[in-house]
Amino acid sequence: MSKNAQPKPTNQAFDIRAKLRSSKSHWSYLYASQPHQDGFNYQFNTTFIDGVEFAIYERIDNYFVLVDFFKSYDEACDDAKKIIDAYPDIKKMFEAKQATY
Repeated sequence: MSKNAQPKPTNQAFDIRAKLRSSKSHWSYLYASQPHQDGFNYQFNTTFIDGVEFAIYERIDNYFVLVDFFKSYDEACDDAKKIIDAYPDIKKMFEAKQATY
């Protein structure tokens, strides 16, 4: 082990850009909101390519910015879990999915 090696931080903040780069995912980091999305603060997207995958976007000004993408509730980052937990219908969907598999 090198004397110059720096220890890794034990509590690293979640970085969606790093996750996108490392996974080479198809999800966009950012997209412009459209008139039909007025009044919405979040966008919940689903894809069925190579299994079910979810993405949550949060509105910031006139854009939706990716919060996280994941295949199960347990894989979601803390911010995405907070958003899911705030919407009981979405939360129930994850609970039902876990109960069936």
